[in-house]
Amino acid sequence: MPTRWVIGLASGSSASGVDAALLELHGTGVEIRPRLVQAYHQPHPKELRELILQVSGPHGCEPRQFGILHRLLGETYAAATRQVADRASFSLQRVQVIGCPGQTIWHEPEGRFPSTLSLGMSAVIAERCGITVVSDFRSRDMAAGGQGVPLTALADHLLFRHAQENRLLIHLGGLARVVSLPAGARLTEVRGFEAAPCTLLLDALMRQVSGGREGFDPGGKYAVQGHCLETLLQRWLSHPQLQRRPPRSLPRHLFGAAFAAHAIQEMREAQGGLYDVLCTATHFVAQAIANAVRRHVLSQLSVDRILLSGGGTRNGLLWSLLERHFQDIPFQRTDAVGIPSEARKAMQFGLLAALTVDGVPASLPAATGAVASRQLGSLTPGNSANWSRCLAWMAAQMPPPPRPDEIN
Repeated sequence: MPTRWVIGLASGSSASGVDAALLELHGTGVEIRPRLVQAYHQPHPKELRELILQVSGPHGCEPRQFGILHRLLGETYAAATRQVADRASFSLQRVQVIGCPGQTIWHEPEGRFPSTLSLGMSAVIAERCGITVVSDFRSRDMAAGGQGVPLTALADHLLFRHAQENRLLIHLGGLARVVSLPAGARLTEVRGFEAAPCTLLLDALMRQVSGGREGFDPGGKYAVQGHCLETLLQRWLSHPQLQRRPPRSLPRHLFGAAFAAHAIQEMREAQGGLYDVLCTATHFVAQAIANAVRRHVLSQLSVDRILLSGGGTRNGLLWSLLERHFQDIPFQRTDAVGIPSEARKAMQFGLLAALTVDGVPASLPAATGAVASRQLGSLTPGNSANWSRCLAWMAAQMPPPPRPDEIN
């Protein structure tokens, strides 16, 4: 069984930094067996974090700012790639490919022209590291009529499938994403969707109430001091985007800075305090996730275990509210099954990159809504030696051409 190494990268809506994961892979295609060799988190400097939030925010930016951020993120991803290899005392020359989805600054899956845009110059990563880069994963799925998320359901199947347990994965990132894995599931039985806004909204509110001094509510310590405003909670839960059936994704701009600013105005009209709006928003996230899971998962599947990942797992109030909603189902971080919760996303994109060079269609129509599964990503060649190895690998995965006597 062939062995190779890939690196996956990820950066979320919190703009806190880059996660990198070095993976050892045995096998190819949907038979891949991954092992995490090294995980690394590289925090963003304040100036870069502010630029990301500005460019992805509701106010317009100059093209120059997009260009600068595109380049800076490329350099940042390259640095994280070198660091994760250095910390493992591992030569980058042995790495086959890098999977880098980039920093998503726009994702609109609805309307006449569904579109997505992620920044992070893959050419810079390839130049600095000498490794072929697979990037821009979502575009092909959206071109095929998909939502572009949750794009990593097949990677989750490779990481978390279990022969006896029905598992539910909840990623508490900018948006809460859900993937259900029935015991011994075939790929056609894997389901996924975006359930609710999550840290995208909670962080935006924290920036609003703190005047930009704090980017998130550490551990939920401010939210827990407030009271849930029931009228406001029910109004948010009735949002039309939350009533749709899967496959579904949630437009990021609907629950970001503009929603947060309006939420604070609604809170003042309800004569609530700043802690109250944080508390209500945390209840909203938990309740919206619970509603979606009950309606679209538990109505069809009895879940044995819920595994959580993402930055939202550090919010103690959110965690306790979710446990209250699912009190009969064991709750654990993905760490309990060998996948560090903070590294899950980087590992997913490392696997997607491997599937791309294996020639395997990696999007699951049942999760994204595409008309059919598609091979994902754009390839940026590394140095000549690495690119030659990638070409040879990809050629070896292709079926041999038919003999003349086999052609009709």
